[in-house]
Amino acid sequence: MFKLPNGIPTNRTSAQDWADYAEYHAILHGNVNLFTLTKPSRMISDEDDIMGIDDDSDRYLQKIDEISSEILYRIRAGENLYPFQLEDNDYNLHYIAKSEYSVVVYPYLLLATRANMSKDRIKENIDGSLLFEHLCSLVVKNYFGFRAEVDILGTSKEDSKSFREKLRGITKLLGEGGDIHERPGHKPQDDNVDVIVWKGFKDKQPSKMIAFGQCKTGTSWSDRLSELNTEAFCKTWFSSQPVLTPIRMFFTAQYFPKEIFHVRAYEAGLVFDRFRILDYLPEELDQDIIIKMVTWTDAIRVHYMN
Repeated sequence: MFKLPNGIPTNRTSAQDWADYAEYHAILHGNVNLFTLTKPSRMISDEDDIMGIDDDSDRYLQKIDEISSEILYRIRAGENLYPFQLEDNDYNLHYIAKSEYSVVVYPYLLLATRANMSKDRIKENIDGSLLFEHLCSLVVKNYFGFRAEVDILGTSKEDSKSFREKLRGITKLLGEGGDIHERPGHKPQDDNVDVIVWKGFKDKQPSKMIAFGQCKTGTSWSDRLSELNTEAFCKTWFSSQPVLTPIRMFFTAQYFPKEIFHVRAYEAGLVFDRFRILDYLPEELDQDIIIKMVTWTDAIRVHYMN
């Protein structure tokens, strides 16, 4: 997994990683040639001394075709929210505004994946990870549809409300869960639940669809897919158990690996990766979140170029 600003994929790196790398350079320069972009990988490949020249060239061309195929898949999946187009026999990647949101949301998701989200997530007083939680809350509300309600449980150091206070407020809105156990020996920040969505009825009675979601930026999340246990969360914190056990959701700014999608999804639950987030992006976004995504993305880009 390459990371910005200095990471360079190798010949062994997946086409999905390479596509991210190509997109980043296309954003910086307006366009990028896949042949030119991938040349440095040949210099650092540990196989060049072993493989024959012809064989190595074949592998190099095969990798470029894999990257091109991955980008073509993204063009179909992202439609007018994917701000790139392939030209010149699918070997030149161009950065273009296909829609207003395409040059706002996608660059943000790309950099929220490839930036160092431990060290660099806060720029211009905007926490890129908390911003992702807000975006996910809008997406999942749109996914659940008419009369769905959503709240964010994740807390930051600047948040005036504690985890217990926020959870108690959510259960009152939710109409299930009863009171909150204090659990004084336990000091969670969010206990692996960042977003809660539910879809209730006018009768205000229990027995409704509820879902808990975990949100992850960066690339170091594959070993954390099964962290969220909704049944255990409810038993730990709720004095009265919901009629229906909440379903699990997993949000990631990265793509979900296509080759092992089923395996990873069984661990994660209902998956919202980068392209599923685009799939259910609301038609209208609040101006505040647009400004924050643009500001954070520009600040990260400038930080890595300096």
